[in-house]
Amino acid sequence: MLDPGEGALMRSHVLAFLAAFSVSSAAVVAAQVPVNIESTPPGATVFLDAESDATRLGTTPLQAVRIARGVHTLIFKLANHEDARVQINVARRRETFRAVLNPLGVIDVTAGNAAATGAAVRIDGQPVGNVPHRQNVQPGRHLVQVGREGYVTYNQWTDVAGGQVVTLPVLLEAQAPSTGSLLVASDVSGAAIYVDGTPRGTTPTVIDGLTEGDHVVEVRSNDSTQQPHRETVRITAGQRSTVNATLRAAPAQNGTLRVLANVPGAVISVDGEVVGNAPATASNLAPGEHIVEARAEGHQPLQQPVTIEPGRQRVISLELRPLDRAPGRVIVNANVGGATVMINNEERGQVPVVLEGLPAGTYAVVVRAPGHEEHRETCQTGPGRDCQVTARLAPVGTLVRVEASAPGAVFVVDGEVRGPVPWEGNVAVGEHTIEVRAPGFRSHVERISLRPSNEIRLINVGLVGEGELSPEERQAREATRRDRHRQAVARSGATLPDDLAVLDFSFGWPHLFEFRLGIGVLEWLEAGIGLRTTFYRLTEFEGRVKIGYRPVRQVSLGLNTRLGGGLGPGRAITDEEFDDRVDEGELDADDPRPELSTNSFFMSFEALFSLHFLNAGNFTLWGALDYHSDSWQWNRSNSDCRYSVPCERGMDVPRDTTGDPERISGRQSLARFRLGGSLELILSRRLNIWGSFEGILAGKQRRILGDMWGFGRDDVMLYARLGFTYKFGYAERAEELPAEAAPAPELEPAP
Repeated sequence: MLDPGEGALMRSHVLAFLAAFSVSSAAVVAAQVPVNIESTPPGATVFLDAESDATRLGTTPLQAVRIARGVHTLIFKLANHEDARVQINVARRRETFRAVLNPLGVIDVTAGNAAATGAAVRIDGQPVGNVPHRQNVQPGRHLVQVGREGYVTYNQWTDVAGGQVVTLPVLLEAQAPSTGSLLVASDVSGAAIYVDGTPRGTTPTVIDGLTEGDHVVEVRSNDSTQQPHRETVRITAGQRSTVNATLRAAPAQNGTLRVLANVPGAVISVDGEVVGNAPATASNLAPGEHIVEARAEGHQPLQQPVTIEPGRQRVISLELRPLDRAPGRVIVNANVGGATVMINNEERGQVPVVLEGLPAGTYAVVVRAPGHEEHRETCQTGPGRDCQVTARLAPVGTLVRVEASAPGAVFVVDGEVRGPVPWEGNVAVGEHTIEVRAPGFRSHVERISLRPSNEIRLINVGLVGEGELSPEERQAREATRRDRHRQAVARSGATLPDDLAVLDFSFGWPHLFEFRLGIGVLEWLEAGIGLRTTFYRLTEFEGRVKIGYRPVRQVSLGLNTRLGGGLGPGRAITDEEFDDRVDEGELDADDPRPELSTNSFFMSFEALFSLHFLNAGNFTLWGALDYHSDSWQWNRSNSDCRYSVPCERGMDVPRDTTGDPERISGRQSLARFRLGGSLELILSRRLNIWGSFEGILAGKQRRILGDMWGFGRDDVMLYARLGFTYKFGYAERAEELPAEAAPAPELEPAP
């Protein structure tokens, strides 16, 4: 039977152990996917999928933000910068997503004088406010306009870089008058005045309010024998212009000329001015002599003088003579070097080909090149007329059929959409980049080489949905997982992968057998339980939690916390011990004899440093601070101590005046510092073997570990173990993959 005080202490130890184990289990259930989020520059506010307080993740840089697996949109917002949206696919832990926020420029419009204050501001033609005004703009060139009624509008182009503040002080000037006046006089009083075809009175007069610019002024006399005066006048704002018109007698009546030619369409000119194509008519010609000229392609130009009589029409006919030209040439070229030229079934060499001195006539030209369709063309030559052929040889095509597993897919060749899938048609021989697209699926892009062939080239594409993995990617991921599991070790500063568990079995001293179960909880967290026993004396249980950090693949650091306790055989109190307790007043003579129990409680904090040899194993050193509270009530006065050396030899045992050890009672509580190391070797994907050795550098011996086998040796404070580790927890799919499934990408740091 347990002592009442000892039973209460034992219950508290068990409850503490169960609480630690529950916390470890809850951490496993709550495991999520942590990611890192960064921005350039930092300090941006990040939202997930939408902008609201509920979706706000925080301010960059963000570390270990938990986001559900799948496709999301990160929204970055930072003052004076463009918003950024980044599509992400959350698939693995500690992945880092980044966004670059482009800085905006700033245009600051200020008043340079009182007239500019409050004036309307436009940027790139859009009203934005009034002076003074400050606004963010996209980097680049912008037009700033400031204006108000009665003032000249301020216009300024300015180049603004990202993050730059451009200050524009604006000075507005009053507008000058925009109209002028005109004084019109003539040598005939009362002549009608027309400005731009509008009557404006009679001469002499002053016309006000004319807009700035050019105006046509005409002065007409009432006498039909006088010719009107026409003049273009430039009006300047705020000034007066003058027109002095002189009206002259009208000239004699003009005549007309009609020109015919033996070449229809010949170009006819009179006095160097083109009047049209033959037959052509020139009207309103002044009486007298004029020079008529006719020109036509392939003919010699002809000039002839003609006399026009007042008020009469003259008709002439011109005879153009053909030019004497040399026979035409045959010129052949092609877009493919080395192409062979055949003219009238006779080979004439490779392009470029130029044949001269051929008689006028029709020629059949054929251009051929290996791997290309031949070009055929017919042309004619004659005097001054060449036969020019430029052959565009198209590559010989290969028949291609494209099939896809997704509805609505389209086939694209070198960026050109060829049509919906399934698609069948000719594709030119050579290297091509092909693409198959479909809504809701990842595009398939492939580089292919086509050669001339009479057989159909079948391209069957299995499209993968957005956010899904292809079979090859799945194989690569499983291969990566398999390598990470192979490299996993149980006794190191690194934690186990979150999809792996291990069983540890070991033999050693002082506990003959030890069993431990460990599981990966998070990328940096591992939990486990254990059992160890000396079989006949003490059996202990423990729960543990380890935090690990792996700065590089070859090095890891860890902190391991262990909590537990154990039970051992009890014994009945001896007559001598019962009498002593009665004498000391602890018991009454009529009390039943109590049962003395064996139990322990411990907690430990271990700091670990490991060197990893990846697929080979690891070497680990650790330092630990241990606390033990043991109840071990056996001593040489008990019947179980059957040997000559006292059980408590070397212990801190109080002795009486005769030098004999006094009765050992109560608990032994002590703290010790422990230093140790282990070497673990990886035998296979599932099995490791390891050995460890450790010793107590500071602290007393544990009485409960003294004289374990009756050889008179107390706790030696040097411990060693040899064991093996079995790893499990693979997905069924991983077991089915062949060893050569797919080359794994660069591995993440594996425990």
